[in-house]
Amino acid sequence: MAVPPRPADDDTLSDDDISLLCDIGDTFPAKLSADKTRRLERLIADGFVEPAHDKKAPAKYQLTPKALKILSARGVGLHEA
Repeated sequence: MAVPPRPADDDTLSDDDISLLCDIGDTFPAKLSADKTRRLERLIADGFVEPAHDKKAPAKYQLTPKALKILSARGVGLHEA
């Protein structure tokens, strides 16, 4: 079975970045290490994560369509409440 090509933006994401996106998409961790905080700030700056809308409370952040597209291309499924 052929693997579909990844979106171009996917090339800039490490496995740790993908893991953090999954955490944000499922249940955001209560505490972040300094490394994850820096990674989160970069993911926000790169347009993968944005502040959550009020209806998403208590989550502070949510994935953007850009991030969801990349996770979908990688075959990552998220649990949404």
